[in-house]
Amino acid sequence: MAANNKRRKLEGVDIPPKAPASPATPVLSAFAARQQLWGASAATTTESTPVTETPTPVKEDSTPARPIPSRRTKRGTDRNQVQTPVNEDPTPNLNLERGDSIPPTPILSPVLGTPIPPVIRERQPQYSSLKPHKKNYQQKPDGSVMLRTSDGERLVILGSYGVKVQQGEASIAGAQLTPLDPTQWIHAPHCHALPVLRTSEDTMVELHPHPAAEGLRQLARLNPAFGKLWNETPTQGVPSKKESTFQILFTSEDVSKKVALQELVSPPEWNKKLAALITAKRKSTGAFPAYFLCGPKSSGKSTFGKLLANRLITDRAGNKNAPWSPIYVLDIDPGQPEFGPPGVISLVKLTAPNLQPPFCHPVLEPDQSIVRSHAIAAVTPALDPEHFIECALDLFTTYQARHPQDKQPPLVVNTPGWIQGLGLDILSDLIKAIQPTEVLYMSTEGPGETVSGLQSAISSISPATIAKSTPTTTLSTLPSQNTTEIISPSRIPLSLRTMQALSYFHLNQPLAPYPTWNPIPLSHMRPWRVRYANPDKGFRGILCYDYQPIPDILAEAINGMILALVKIDNEAAFRGLEETIEAGKEKIPLINNPMGKTLDPKYSKLIGLVLVRGVDDRRGELQLLTPVKMQDIVGQIGEGGKDLVLVMGKFDTPSWSYTEDLYLKDYKEGKEDGDSDGEDDRPEEEVPWIQRLHGSQNRGAGAKVWRVRRDLGRN
Repeated sequence: MAANNKRRKLEGVDIPPKAPASPATPVLSAFAARQQLWGASAATTTESTPVTETPTPVKEDSTPARPIPSRRTKRGTDRNQVQTPVNEDPTPNLNLERGDSIPPTPILSPVLGTPIPPVIRERQPQYSSLKPHKKNYQQKPDGSVMLRTSDGERLVILGSYGVKVQQGEASIAGAQLTPLDPTQWIHAPHCHALPVLRTSEDTMVELHPHPAAEGLRQLARLNPAFGKLWNETPTQGVPSKKESTFQILFTSEDVSKKVALQELVSPPEWNKKLAALITAKRKSTGAFPAYFLCGPKSSGKSTFGKLLANRLITDRAGNKNAPWSPIYVLDIDPGQPEFGPPGVISLVKLTAPNLQPPFCHPVLEPDQSIVRSHAIAAVTPALDPEHFIECALDLFTTYQARHPQDKQPPLVVNTPGWIQGLGLDILSDLIKAIQPTEVLYMSTEGPGETVSGLQSAISSISPATIAKSTPTTTLSTLPSQNTTEIISPSRIPLSLRTMQALSYFHLNQPLAPYPTWNPIPLSHMRPWRVRYANPDKGFRGILCYDYQPIPDILAEAINGMILALVKIDNEAAFRGLEETIEAGKEKIPLINNPMGKTLDPKYSKLIGLVLVRGVDDRRGELQLLTPVKMQDIVGQIGEGGKDLVLVMGKFDTPSWSYTEDLYLKDYKEGKEDGDSDGEDDRPEEEVPWIQRLHGSQNRGAGAKVWRVRRDLGRN
């Protein structure tokens, strides 16, 4: 049957007499019509467009009409079409630069005549409130930026930079900055919440490129976990020969859409509590304030502790010319320590605010110090809870001994996120011993037995044990951090610990005013050669916590692993462990420890962590890699190395150190992380502890990538 070429009259629209023929305009789809009207090219006036069903010309309307294309339907059905008048300017009084969104236009379905939901353009999220122009934004040839704000502004900055207030006041991550304060160096990767820089009225702030940014970013050549964390384009898109180390984010268009940014936000309840704690600290006379932070994992303990510490340090009690006040931090979360590598707890003295994530300061700057630290040799207190409590209380005793009780600086205690069962018992014992001014529980949702257990521990503190100058301990509950943070699979807690350990072992010595990194593989660094097989040996022996390896395989057990280098202050530290045997054919000295005892923290302290690069049984030497300064080790060896012990525990396996050469080789060959097939010119046996798997080799069933079949049900 021949196709029906009949022209149809539009319902509700009078068709004027036939006009002179004109070239037919192609039929537009509804989507194309909306794009033409709402897009950037919609500024021109739409011409009269004939609505046709076949290539045969049809009569045109004398007034401009919005083109509504005909929709193909089943043969024999009617096709109702409606023409809608369109103004010459569909978006009057619209300022796109101001951020106004284009109002939606109702569209009628060409078949059913029902409204089609309009496509609404979402407003771009605004990060920084500053509107840059020549008067308030000046970029200097050295890459620094001068900002002038007449009103209070907020700035979200991605990357590594220094902040110097020249006029007025500014705050960032709880720290109050004035022109009297030195430049504060900040690392702000997007794998952590970005701190917000807030300025007051009539403020002048300088932003400087971070001199250590290049070395830190080059660690991505050795491990992909350090990749794509920073600004990847020059600041503000200004062409430059050298990429800037930071970028001010104004809207979401300033950052890749694949990046999920989160600002460092303090909930109103937190702000109220912080203000109350600062006010109480100003009014206190003689009594030392100690704040005990506890709560579930990922509840914001570390974030709140950082905000509180920064507020305490930079609080001048109304005197703008007063210097900063030092505080102490008892960092006893071995899984995610703020200061130091994983598996270590420390007592830290801070004289400046903490404005960067843990992996950017694995050790402190020279003007600050780690007073004392102990190796738990595990990332959880569950390995030996009693030893964990002993180490924590020894650090607290050290804090008390450094200052008279009536002149002790504030103390902030950050605890692990283990709050039930044995973890609750640990927290209760610490509360009874420390007797803090306030216990801050970072959750309002329980669990109930945890809150009641903490309250019971506070109530059990005997009044006779409380000093006259020590206030009564109180319990406060705060809401957990309200966050929608999206952490990619490469930023799980294990990966963050990997980044912290890698950053620790790649530190340069001596330290500059800020930490710097050496971005070459550990296999290319010259190790320490420490003797163990003659009277002039460099350490007393190896002590194993918990698991005791067979002496014949001790060399294999420690090779390529992380050990703790511990200084012995008194023989009582060994708790009666005196026998030392020569283990295996290498004859490595091993302190016999059949009962799994630990060193007494009262008579020992941690110097640093070491990575065993190799065992040279011919020379009787261990090859060790460590960022610890030479003078910190040589002066404490003692006669015959009797004052140093290497402790083996359950540190995370440093698998990241085994693959650094392979990642660097891929980088030099121009391959992206993850796209390399792992081919290497060297035989596989020359890459220790690494096995290359191709495809599904040595993998279980179902290990391959599953692909969705879309042909199911077809004949």
